[in-house]
Amino acid sequence: MKISLRYCYIVGMLVLLLSDPLFSDLLTGHAPEEDLGPHPAHTFTLVYTRLFALLSVVLSVLYYRYLHGMARGIFWATVVATALLAAESYWFYDTPMVYPHVFQKLLILFAIPAFYGFYARVGRITLADLIPLIWVALALNLVLVNSDVLSLGAFLAHNRGLYASSAYLLMLPLLYHFNEYLAGRQTRHLLLFFLAALAIFFFQHRTVWVTSALALVLNVVLVTRAAPRRLGGAAGPLLLGIPLLAVSLAASFILVSYPEVLDKLAANFSDIENHSTQGTGSWRVLQFESYWPFVEEHPILGMRLAGFELPVQFYNPESNQPFFEDGHGHNLHSFYLETLFYFGGVGLVLFVLPHLAVMRQLLQRVPVAPEALTWAVLIVTNLVYAYSYCLPSFFLRLHRVWAAAYPATDASAAA
Repeated sequence: MKISLRYCYIVGMLVLLLSDPLFSDLLTGHAPEEDLGPHPAHTFTLVYTRLFALLSVVLSVLYYRYLHGMARGIFWATVVATALLAAESYWFYDTPMVYPHVFQKLLILFAIPAFYGFYARVGRITLADLIPLIWVALALNLVLVNSDVLSLGAFLAHNRGLYASSAYLLMLPLLYHFNEYLAGRQTRHLLLFFLAALAIFFFQHRTVWVTSALALVLNVVLVTRAAPRRLGGAAGPLLLGIPLLAVSLAASFILVSYPEVLDKLAANFSDIENHSTQGTGSWRVLQFESYWPFVEEHPILGMRLAGFELPVQFYNPESNQPFFEDGHGHNLHSFYLETLFYFGGVGLVLFVLPHLAVMRQLLQRVPVAPEALTWAVLIVTNLVYAYSYCLPSFFLRLHRVWAAAYPATDASAAA
C-alpha cells in the first residue's frame, strides 16, 4: 500500500516537535518547573536531544552535496570545532567524548546543514503544515496533562503548566495568523491570532510577553516598509479595536468580581519593569554574577570541557547551598551566558550567524510572503528571548535552517 507523502511529512514534523514539552509531555507527563529530580520527562529530553544531535550529523553528511552558502560554511565550522573539542578530550582524558553534555551543545549546530539539505532534497515543511499540529498539541496538553492550570486559582497562584519554551512556541501561530490575516483578510486568521495572543498572556511567561510584543511591533514596521497596503482598510481598526474592547470589558468585569487579578497583573508588570531586582529576573542576575568571572577569564574559546567539571557556582543566598547538583551541567538560564561560558566569543558568533544573516537580508529586502515574514521576525526576536532562556530545542533544529533559506523561499512564494 502506497503511503501518502503528507503522512511522511506529519511524522517528520512530529520528530521535530517532540523536542518541546508541549508535545513530549503527552507521552511522559509534566515535570514541575522547579523539579529537577528523576522524572520520565527529563529522561526523555536527555535521550531525545542526544539522538537528534546524532541524526543531524548523519543528515548533514548524507545531504552534503545539497548544501550551499551559509549552510555549508556552518557545516565545516562545526566539523572543525567538534574535531578540536574531541582532540582536547582525547589529549586530557584519553577518550574522544568525555562529557557528552558539552558535545551535545555544539553538535546541535549540525541541525542547520541537516535540514537545509533535507529542505533542498525533499522539500520544505511549511507553516501551514506545522501550525495545526501546534494547536492540536496545545488542546491535548491542556485537556490530558495540564487541565488544572485552566482556572482563576491557577492563574493567581502562578501555576503556569506550560514551560517557557512551549509558550514561546505559540509565537509561531501568533505571527503566522497575524501575517496571513493582513495578506488575505480572512476572519479565521484574525480569531486564531487573538486566541494565540490570549494563550501567551494567560501562561504568564513574562519573557514571552516582551518577546511577543517586540515581534509584533517589528512585524508591523516591516509590513509598513514592504507592503503598506496590507495595513489599510479595516485591518488596523480590527487589530486594535477588538483587543481594546475585550480588555475594557474584561477589566470592568474583573474589577468588580475578582480584584485580585488586577493585583496579580500589576505584580507581573512590576517584575518586568524591575527585572533585575524582582521575580525570576533577580534570580537570573544572581546566576549571571556567579558565572561572569569565568567568562571574563576565558573570553575567546570559553571553558569547554573544564566548564562541565567546574562545581556549581550558583548558590542560594539564604541557605548558602548550591541551587543545582554537580555533574549535571550548570542549568544556565541564558543563551548568551551559557554559550560564552562553554565556547566563548567564537562560539557565540558561530551560534548567532543565522540571526545576523536574517538581519542583513531584512536591511536589503523585506520578505513579502506571510510565511517568510513570520520566520524572519521570529528569528530576529529569538535573540530577545535568548536573554532569559537557552534557545528552545525546536527552534535550534528547525527555524535556523530558515535563516539560510527564507530569502529564496520568499521569492518562490511571491512568484
